[in-house]
Amino acid sequence: MISIRKADFSDVKVLKQLADVLVPNTFKSVLNTSQIDFMLDKYYSQEALQDAINSGKVYFIASLDGEDTAAVSVIQHGPDLFLMQKIYVEIKNQGKGVGTALFNHVVEYVKENHPKPCTIELLINKHNPGLDFYVKHGMEKVRDTGLDMGDFFINEEVYSMKINS
Repeated sequence: MISIRKADFSDVKVLKQLADVLVPNTFKSVLNTSQIDFMLDKYYSQEALQDAINSGKVYFIASLDGEDTAAVSVIQHGPDLFLMQKIYVEIKNQGKGVGTALFNHVVEYVKENHPKPCTIELLINKHNPGLDFYVKHGMEKVRDTGLDMGDFFINEEVYSMKINS
């Protein structure tokens, strides 16, 4: 059974533990080890996660049969714009509906918290193996962009989905 909860400060340790496993697995074919380490330090340290929650980023953790196995975050980035972070699911639980449940949960969360038409955007590398997942769920490429990661630059694409509440 899949269950999803909104993370709070008591879940920061869980989010960090998930990130330490999920981020390297997700990006091993796209980024090198130092780039992955940079991402983990910048975005998934306990301090970075606490700061993100303080600034309004909402994290959701999915459990499968009682085991925390996946996470996603979303933040309002403009009057009618929300940014969704990539959905991270443990490899052993991919293909079991966990990612779809998280995706649908984010869409419902946005609809409940923004009762007028808006857009959800996602930054994703065109070589990310999860790209087809987002396209399958209705997201479409709208533009190219990049992500400045300090010592390196990642070419990303922006995928978008209109929400009509």
